[in-house]
Amino acid sequence: MKRDVPKGLKKKTSIPPGGERALKAVLTIGGHDLSNGAGITKDLEIFTTLGFHGISIPTSLVVQGPKGVESASPVSGEAFGAMLLRVGEDFALSGVKIGVLADALHVARVGEFLARLKGVPVVLDPVLAAKNGKSLITRDGLKGLVEQLFPMATCLTPNVEEAQILVNAPVDSVEAMERAARKLAHLGPSNVVLKGGHLKGDPVDLLFDGREVVTLRKERIGKVVHGTGCMFSAALLSFLALGYPVREAFLETERVMEDIIRRSSRPSKRGYFYGHPGVEAGRAEERREVLQAMHAAAVRLEELNAVELIPAVQMNVGYAVRGALSTEDVAAFPGRIGHLHGKVHFKGAPEFGASSHVARLCLACMRRYPYLRAAANIKYDPAIVEKARRLGLSVVFADRREEPEATKGEEGRSLDFIVEEGLRQGEGPPDLIYDLGDVGKEPIIRLFARGPEELIKKMEMIRPCKTS
Repeated sequence: MKRDVPKGLKKKTSIPPGGERALKAVLTIGGHDLSNGAGITKDLEIFTTLGFHGISIPTSLVVQGPKGVESASPVSGEAFGAMLLRVGEDFALSGVKIGVLADALHVARVGEFLARLKGVPVVLDPVLAAKNGKSLITRDGLKGLVEQLFPMATCLTPNVEEAQILVNAPVDSVEAMERAARKLAHLGPSNVVLKGGHLKGDPVDLLFDGREVVTLRKERIGKVVHGTGCMFSAALLSFLALGYPVREAFLETERVMEDIIRRSSRPSKRGYFYGHPGVEAGRAEERREVLQAMHAAAVRLEELNAVELIPAVQMNVGYAVRGALSTEDVAAFPGRIGHLHGKVHFKGAPEFGASSHVARLCLACMRRYPYLRAAANIKYDPAIVEKARRLGLSVVFADRREEPEATKGEEGRSLDFIVEEGLRQGEGPPDLIYDLGDVGKEPIIRLFARGPEELIKKMEMIRPCKTS
């Protein structure tokens, strides 16, 4: 009978207080778009797929279709204030995104609300008008937006058309974008992201953090997708709320948005394409979880301090996302894992694409067993192999001497051969594949597991017994 979990690796389920997973709560304040192409409902999709509990407060009810906004009816100040009060009393927010603010009353209420919040990121998307030119904020509202809310913003995210209104100057080139971003920063926001999708040619987005400018040029995708500004700012807030530095949050948001736009569809009978963040944004959440698991693995490896498992070529641990297709989908430790003064030593934090070596181990194993997404290389020791067998782990030998000469000179092909040969020899999913080396090649043991926690548990199980 096949075992799903190797003997000795059964673990107790840890349930947090209350029996549920704790999600961070983030708030979006803006317009309600009946088509769910933009506004607060689209923000909620982004928040959910990035692992947050999303909360929404509408400022206006927007009637729009393929021809653009037909009308926008502001929510009453009384109802708006009551919703802000309830959210403030009931939730510990991890971030706030602000979109359409209909008038000066809404601006003032939001300013009072933000003044009571401390230490949470605020992304302000200054939505001034619809694509068909219909204004979405009054003149007094815009004045209050700039004077009251810009200084409270962690990041301001206008497009070039909005930036032109705000700085009262043309924004028609990358150089003009940089000038506009610097002017906007003087109005108070800590960071400015200027979106250049409306420029001619391939789009350029720009981040100004108060010191440096980062520009990202992209290939234009031939689709007019509704609500990209809303999705961008919601994703940016999400990554900031997850603790990403602004630059990393900007770059990760760009990656997510590119995939959303490419995968967008046209569910209506006519008009715009609509983005579906669940397709890609969920992957961003998974990548975050992979890195979290790798950080936890590093802590556990330091506690274990099994320096006797580190081979001459040093160790590495890899963990792939589900359905990984390339080495960029596998997180590992840059520079490998060594030892210094008798202690396990890491040279950097885990990151995706950090090691083609251990990534190839993961990818090769996943082609047969896609749920075995973690791998590590450790020092060969006959005592380790024997101990693993005694513990009931699946141990497989791969003879490197059988490797075809044609693959020995190809980068990475030896690793593919070892794993593929081991999988061919074994009768099921392997816990351990080892080889005895070859000319110029150190004997190595490769461990495989569902995740880093299980991987390190196996290391703990099979490490040689210490003698007094």
